[in-house]
Amino acid sequence: MIRKFKAPSMQEAMKLAKDFFGDEAVVLQSRKVKDRSLAHTDDDELVEITVTSEKHVKQARQQANRTARVYTPADARRQVKKPPTTPVASDDRKMAEIKRELLQLKSAMDSLREDIRRSHMNVLPDTYRLLEQDKGFDPDVAAELVQNVFLKLEGTDIRDDARIKEVLHLEITRGLSINNRLELLSGRPKMLCLVGPTGMGKTTSIIKLATHPEFYGSKRVGLITIDTYRVAAAAQLKTFAALAKIPLEIVYEPADFGAAVDRLRDREVILVDTAGRSPLNDDHLADLRQFFAVAMPDEIHLVLSVSMRSDNLVAAASNFSSLPVSNIIVSKIDETVRLGNIFNVGRKIDLPLSFLTNGQKVPDDIQLAEKSKIANLILN
Repeated sequence: MIRKFKAPSMQEAMKLAKDFFGDEAVVLQSRKVKDRSLAHTDDDELVEITVTSEKHVKQARQQANRTARVYTPADARRQVKKPPTTPVASDDRKMAEIKRELLQLKSAMDSLREDIRRSHMNVLPDTYRLLEQDKGFDPDVAAELVQNVFLKLEGTDIRDDARIKEVLHLEITRGLSINNRLELLSGRPKMLCLVGPTGMGKTTSIIKLATHPEFYGSKRVGLITIDTYRVAAAAQLKTFAALAKIPLEIVYEPADFGAAVDRLRDREVILVDTAGRSPLNDDHLADLRQFFAVAMPDEIHLVLSVSMRSDNLVAAASNFSSLPVSNIIVSKIDETVRLGNIFNVGRKIDLPLSFLTNGQKVPDDIQLAEKSKIANLILN
């Protein structure tokens, strides 16, 4: 792994290198380059250093030692005895040459893209560190945001922290996809179903949606649970339904699902709770598809905890993609300060955010997904 760092002085450039590689940073090359940023004149220069780590140097040496060999007369004999190759047709040679040139072009573009990305990170290193280390943005997502922010800055803006934060807030709001429509349907109840891995807070979120006055608490709500795997979950929902005087249907088999929906046809909203499913268990997801084959919900919300690792969130969403999921509810935002994961989820999973939950209080700890509020949560 080799990286380039630019800074006004060698000391500052080395600090960037050590921030990335630690004390094992090894400088391969240093040179002075023109500062091409908008905040400097053509006469300004930066120090550019090419850096790797001691570990990668050792690995390169070991690889070289393993592949090094002495050329012997036996090699020459093998080459002489090598059977003649079949001549390649002219068209095939041209096609092979075109493919080779395309690969070279792609490699050059990738290298250029990486240089541009890194140069912007070096211009705004504090912003990049804030996003990746403090706020929990994935490195590639953080780098893209820094690049977009840099391109929006003019003149001395690059040294104005307040202006940088303002533009960053705007870029985060622009990068979010939201679906927070609450309108009901005409002539029949609107059915919402919550799905997701175990422990994401689906049952609690159902209760909050059913009682919060800004959402469905002021509507005629009916509840259905098909979570008969966990006795505690059904008991929790049954107790809540009795206290709130909301009708509840407990369904054990897909064949009974349609009748349960029909018994709640006088409701304005039907909220369906499901068992926590392992996204790796195809049988569990097949069970859900059997229920939905009987009566398809109008909206299926995938509930994912923001405290999970980003790659696990993406994997869960990918495995639940066999269901017609329409929205994402981001839960447990009170359990982490690295709320950049909300943006990771919205950016890496091609589904809009609908609600955010932030605690156990019913019905208060839930909010509608709004771009500006999410950006404020992440940055503040």
